[in-house]
Amino acid sequence: MTDQRISFRTQILRKQANLPRYVVIQPEHLRDRTKSFPAEILLNDIGPFRRNVHPWGKGYAVFFINLTEQQCRQARLDTNDECQVTITAMPT
Repeated sequence: MTDQRISFRTQILRKQANLPRYVVIQPEHLRDRTKSFPAEILLNDIGPFRRNVHPWGKGYAVFFINLTEQQCRQARLDTNDECQVTITAMPT
């Protein structure tokens, strides 16, 4: 991620009701990243929300961000909704 700010469309996901929602970030958006990093996140231009972006691990090249219930409510998003996600990497 040579540019510190990226934006893309994706879907809000959730594995089960008692777990947090999350978004998956495809590796082409974070080419230079291999480890977790702090970021400010906008969901449909609502935020910013401070989150950590994590590699999925287990042999997968994708990254993910967990989203709290409150963050989803503020952005008026629910599981399976599509949204615009903007990530601005913070200094580490």
